[in-house]
Amino acid sequence: MVTGKTPILAAMMALALTACQSDDDVRMAAAPRPVGVEGQWSAIGGPLAYTATFNNGRFASVETATGGVLATGTYRNLGPGQINILYTSRLKNTEQSANCNLVRANRLACAASNGTRFEFARS
Repeated sequence: MVTGKTPILAAMMALALTACQSDDDVRMAAAPRPVGVEGQWSAIGGPLAYTATFNNGRFASVETATGGVLATGTYRNLGPGQINILYTSRLKNTEQSANCNLVRANRLACAASNGTRFEFARS
């Protein structure tokens, strides 16, 4: 008689494990994706490695090697996939403006008011 219950118990255990795995899969699939430019970005190219953070209208860039702040400021949306950054360079103590476009969901291309071009990749 014990052998008759074994397949039923095994099936119940397999069903329970499947339900647990499905819950994990659903949680992972439902993870929020970054919207617009919000979040952290890494500079592409250039003489200095740094990261930029866009958080609720605030902008900051930090040197990767030292953690030193390079620039701080604000940003605003100009339209779908377009922003303007108004920032103060901590190195030169000058204010700059840059217009940026989301080239892809993970790539941001910018042109500063002084003619400098720079790009970021989503971190």
